[in-house]
Amino acid sequence: MFTRSTPAEPKPLEPLKPSPVQAPTAAINMPRRSGPSESGNKSVISNDLKIIGQGLKIISQGTLQVDGEVEGDVAGAEVIIGEQGKVTGTVSAERVIVRGKISGVIRGMTVALQASARVEGDIHHMSLAIEQGAEFDGRCRRPQDRSELKLDLEGMSNGRV
Repeated sequence: MFTRSTPAEPKPLEPLKPSPVQAPTAAINMPRRSGPSESGNKSVISNDLKIIGQGLKIISQGTLQVDGEVEGDVAGAEVIIGEQGKVTGTVSAERVIVRGKISGVIRGMTVALQASARVEGDIHHMSLAIEQGAEFDGRCRRPQDRSELKLDLEGMSNGRV
């Protein structure tokens, strides 16, 4: 009367294929951003990160924002040290904006120390702006020409620092 049949094997699950999403038209018509980071690349070292290394060098082709702590050298087209950011080492960029702490040398075409900045070390620059409230303990050096700044960012990315 009753017969036992073998249970059917379940079919393997297939991954869902994402449906194509169209880009909003506003994004297509957005104007390009100009400045050191033409491609709009931005790297962020978050405030929950602490990066330590002997001979450490962090190099970005675009904008690098440091909100965490770095013990080593930092370089990029544009480097922003956020209010919570702290760098112990050399900071090199075409444009350096400091809102946090730096203990070490700053090398930049344009350097801006904002009101919350705390800098201990020398600044080598072509243009320097220091807001009221910023703390700076060191020497300012403005070389005769740009080549004396030693901003060889191309060399840094090839490991020739």
